[in-house]
Amino acid sequence: MNEEPQQPGFFWRLHRALGPILGGLLLDFTDLATYGPMGILGPFLGAAVVLWICSLYRFSVKTKIILAFLGGVYCMAPMTEPFPIATLVCAVCRFFEKPLSNGHEEKSGGREKRKFVESKVESEAETNSN
Repeated sequence: MNEEPQQPGFFWRLHRALGPILGGLLLDFTDLATYGPMGILGPFLGAAVVLWICSLYRFSVKTKIILAFLGGVYCMAPMTEPFPIATLVCAVCRFFEKPLSNGHEEKSGGREKRKFVESKVESEAETNSN
């Protein structure tokens, strides 16, 4: 039986396509909100936003700390408010990332990924038994 692998669901594809861009937008809006007199809160709010975004992508603790520091510095830096730098960086990173092996595997996931992996394992088991 040559069954095609099950395609991942709508929400998995949406998360994959827009997740990093929305995270960048959130950081850019935080940077914009901490303009002027609110700038003293910029590093703390930027670091908190980045920590939350990193928790969604299951980064290691070391990576979370480094990215949170960079997010805090970004929100503290002067003259970054009018430019959506975080959004652009996230979009470019997603564009240049390595393609997923076998089309759809990813480190994060959930129920849809488990279904996809289970169907893939079952099809491999059938292939190996023949």
